[in-house]
Amino acid sequence: MKKFVTGLIAFLAAAMLVLAACSPAATEGPAKAPAPASSAATVAARPAWEQKWESTLAAARKEGKLSVYALWRPTVRTALAQAFNEKFGVEAEFTPFARGAELLAKVQAEKRAGLNLADVFGAGGPTLVATMKPEGVLGQLEPLIILPEVLDPGGWMAGSLRFYDTGKTAIGLISVVERLFYNTEAVKEGEISSFKDLLKPQYKGKIVINDPTVTGGGNAMFTHLARRVWSVEEASDYLRRLVRDQESVVTRDNRHAVEWVARGKNTIGFGDNTDIVLEFINLGAPVARARVSEALPSSPQAGSMGVPSTPAHPNATAVFVNWILSREGQAVFSKSWGVPSVRSDVPTEGIHPALITRPGEKVELASEEFALMQGEMLEVAKKVLLEAQK
Repeated sequence: MKKFVTGLIAFLAAAMLVLAACSPAATEGPAKAPAPASSAATVAARPAWEQKWESTLAAARKEGKLSVYALWRPTVRTALAQAFNEKFGVEAEFTPFARGAELLAKVQAEKRAGLNLADVFGAGGPTLVATMKPEGVLGQLEPLIILPEVLDPGGWMAGSLRFYDTGKTAIGLISVVERLFYNTEAVKEGEISSFKDLLKPQYKGKIVINDPTVTGGGNAMFTHLARRVWSVEEASDYLRRLVRDQESVVTRDNRHAVEWVARGKNTIGFGDNTDIVLEFINLGAPVARARVSEALPSSPQAGSMGVPSTPAHPNATAVFVNWILSREGQAVFSKSWGVPSVRSDVPTEGIHPALITRPGEKVELASEEFALMQGEMLEVAKKVLLEAQK
C-alpha cells in the first residue's frame, strides 16, 4: 500500500510538471492586466502651449497673489479683481494712482530700495513708453504670451496683436476714438463730414479748441492731422486759419469747452475729452460727436498695460497678461470701462453708440511713434498760435 501511495504521488507530481511546461504562462510569465498609458507619453501628446499654460497656472496658484499698480478706474479694478480671483484662484490686489508721475515715482523708489513689489502696470501708453520705459523699469510682454487665442490675428481690430511700442513693453487694451463734437440744436447730423468743414463761414466765432500747445485732445488731434492725414505744413495752416480767420476760442479747460458747446455759446469743439462729452450726452445735453471722412485717431487713454522688468509674482503676471488679452478678459475690461475693446470679437453691448466705430470709418491706433510726435507738435502748435494771434 505504501508503495502504491508513493507511486501515485510521484505520478501526480510528474503530471503537474508536464502541464506547467505546456501552459503559455510558462513561457510568457504570469498574466497581467494591460498597463495604463504612460503619463509622460500622455503629456508629450498634448500641445506644448497647453503644457506650459498648466504649469504656469499651477505655479501662479502657489504664488497666490498678483499686484497691479494702475491708473485704471475703480469699476475696472473691482471687476478685474473679482473675475481673475474667481477664475484662477489668485488674489489680484490693485494699488490705485491718479497720475502717471505718481506711479513712476513709486516704482523708482522701490527700485532704489531693491524691492520688486509690482506685477502689472496699468496706465496710458505715453506714460509707459515715454516716461517709464526710458527709466528701465519695463519688461517685455511678448515672452509672457502663451495662449493661441491671444496670438490669433483674427481676434484683433488691427488684424494682429499690436504692441504700443517697438520694444513690445506696452499694449493698448481699449480704443477711444477722438472726434469733433457739436451742438445738435445748431448743427444737423452729417453737416460736418470733414475737418475742413470747420472753415465754413457760418462757423466763424463758434468753435472752441482744446489748447494744442499742451498735452490733451487738441494736441492729439493736431498731431494726427499733421502726421497721418495731411502734412505738418497743411495742418499748421489749418490750425492758423481756425484761430485767425474763424476766431476760434482756445482753452485748456475741457469741461468748460463741452459746457460752452452744450449751451450754444459755441457750436463745435475741436479736441474733445471723451469722458466729459459722454457725461453731457448722458445728461441729455444737445451734444453729439461728428463722424468725418478722414481717418480719426484712436487712443487707449489710461487703458494700456505694461509689466515690470522683474515682477514680484512672475507666474501670476503671465497668467494675468494672457487672460486680459483673451476674449474673456477683454470683455471684462471693456464692459467695466464702458469703452470698446481693441479686440474685434468682444461684444459692444452696453457701450454707448457714440463710442462705437461704424463700418467704413477709418481709425488709426495709437503708437509709440505717435506719442513721440505729439511732443514735437507741441512746439509747432505754439509757433502757429503766436503767428495767428498777431
